[in-house]
Amino acid sequence: ADLAAAEPCPLEGCEKFVLKFPQRVLTQFLDSFSVVQNLGSDKTETQVLEDYLVWRWGKVEPSLGPPPSGKGSIAQMRATLMAQGDSSMIVKTFLELPAEDQNTLAEEMSVTGIRNQAYSREPHSGSGPAILIYYAPALMQRAGRSNPRGALRILAEVFRQARELWPLSEGEADTSVTVRIDAIKELEVSAILRPESGYTWVLTRTSGIDATVKLVSVSALQGTDFKSNKILCFTPRVAIKSSMMGKVNSLFPTLPLMPRVRRLSLW
Repeated sequence: ADLAAAEPCPLEGCEKFVLKFPQRVLTQFLDSFSVVQNLGSDKTETQVLEDYLVWRWGKVEPSLGPPPSGKGSIAQMRATLMAQGDSSMIVKTFLELPAEDQNTLAEEMSVTGIRNQAYSREPHSGSGPAILIYYAPALMQRAGRSNPRGALRILAEVFRQARELWPLSEGEADTSVTVRIDAIKELEVSAILRPESGYTWVLTRTSGIDATVKLVSVSALQGTDFKSNKILCFTPRVAIKSSMMGKVNSLFPTLPLMPRVRRLSLW
């Protein structure tokens, strides 16, 4: 996108390619051609992607050791690929996450979105839809560089609330949904955890296959349809009765207290 669409003229695009394209990224781009050649083979889409993840894992320096297998293996490989940074720290941080966050990332990042296809090292139930968090790499490369634990937990919460909007179903195994996080992709973890006083982050379903994260005034939440809007709770979750919703919901802190609750971060 940087080379083809971000520059208005071919000459400027060429200049960017020659003078500004990071050598490390260019080398990885050229090296990936060996994987691209397998696209026309008898392998499935999921097999090609898994081969690429394993290949990239083996290219990391210093070495991360043998590719992981079992629950969480795909999430670890995808997270290190997205972060483009200290891969050993990303893996270490992932393995030290709270069980709820680690399980969420492991389960959601192993959903293929293609019926009857699963990763060989981490089989999945075969349900869907798969959830794509658009700009997750940008979040990991910006916020995750200084606070990988916080960035991974933020992704886990976005996955968690997106799954509330689109529950797993065998009938949706062939589908995927896109969750856009444009509003937080360039922010540091501290800014995401502590937005402007009186505001909170909400995941809003915008269509049958799309949702977006946005900053919403707490006062505007009254009357909100919580079937298509989910509050993103980036702080420890507690079961408190919400006077605005009139029910106990472990995902939503008491709304009038949210500006204070947001500052009780354990990250």
